[in-house]
Amino acid sequence: MKDGLLIDTNLLLVMIIGRIDEGRYIEKSKRLGDFCIEDYYQLWAFVKGYKEVLITPYIAAEVSNLIDLNDQARIRAFELAREIFSLFRQAETLISNDCKGDFFLKFGLTDNSIITLSKDFSVLTNDHRMLIPLYKVSPERIIPYIPYKKRNN
Repeated sequence: MKDGLLIDTNLLLVMIIGRIDEGRYIEKSKRLGDFCIEDYYQLWAFVKGYKEVLITPYIAAEVSNLIDLNDQARIRAFELAREIFSLFRQAETLISNDCKGDFFLKFGLTDNSIITLSKDFSVLTNDHRMLIPLYKVSPERIIPYIPYKKRNN
């Protein structure tokens, strides 16, 4: 079993939204158009290979802000988010450190913190614009995720 895995925002959102009504809201979400229920199952299977899964407060905030469901589905998504956030360990970050450097100017707070944390943890992301800086920092720890629909077209 591998040590720590940090999950990026969109993938964590798939893992939450996919738990509602057998994943039917994944493709209804404006943010998750590239994903499908197969991604949900593959992501959960993938994280089981790690001793611990980590997120940052920034990732959790982005996920909660990106939940674009209505009514009962929205409430259920937030209940699941609360449950999943508590399952995963919070990676230690400091805003004063996470806004330093040129990557902050290009990628912002959340992504800059992920780039920094890639020194210590494996990173699972589908954000391909961030791959070059991630590989510069820690090439052996970067795991690019390609959504199921893109892999099978």
